[in-house]
Amino acid sequence: MPDESHETQSMVRAEEAALAALNRGIKLDQVQDAPGAVRAYLQAVESGRLSQTGPGREAGAQAAFNLGPALGEAEDTAGALHAYRASVEMGRLSETTVGREAGASAAFNLGLMLEDAQDVAGALQAYLDSVELGRLSETAAGREAGAKAAFGLALMLGEAKDVEGALQAYRYSVELGGLSETAEGFEARDMASYNLSLLQKQAEDTS
Repeated sequence: MPDESHETQSMVRAEEAALAALNRGIKLDQVQDAPGAVRAYLQAVESGRLSQTGPGREAGAQAAFNLGPALGEAEDTAGALHAYRASVEMGRLSETTVGREAGASAAFNLGLMLEDAQDVAGALQAYLDSVELGRLSETAAGREAGAKAAFGLALMLGEAKDVEGALQAYRYSVELGGLSETAEGFEARDMASYNLSLLQKQAEDTS
């Protein structure tokens, strides 16, 4: 039988390491030490995964989200995609508000990158993940990300002639954008509302 107290101690140490590495990465980012920040964020992601705790995974999700743009700027596209996927995964597993918010934002960025790479299935899934986590986060930033993702999702479904899917995605964008109470969320809401009206009229005219 495993020693539960030892296992718990290991998880706590990993959680503490994840939080410390995340904070170190943020500080290194602030002084524009990109290589140092990347190393710290990578350590936070690894420790967060090992922790198997909500706060540890939350720290890992935040670190992975911060890692995405850092690797993107270094033209490490594969690394950035991997980081965003890790943020989505750990954000969902964290079951925390901040973790889900990070995952929602990461999923939106992932969707943009995959759409640009013409990975239609991957982009659709990423946008769906962002909508899901944005709703679950119940935060302004999470809902904003979900609203923007839902708008992107609607555009893609519209191009695929999935009218019902596009209509529903626009409704999600209107809902989450309104709830976000942020400028970008409201912008997504307004664009989605306009497109929703147009698409509904087109659907009625063809029925």
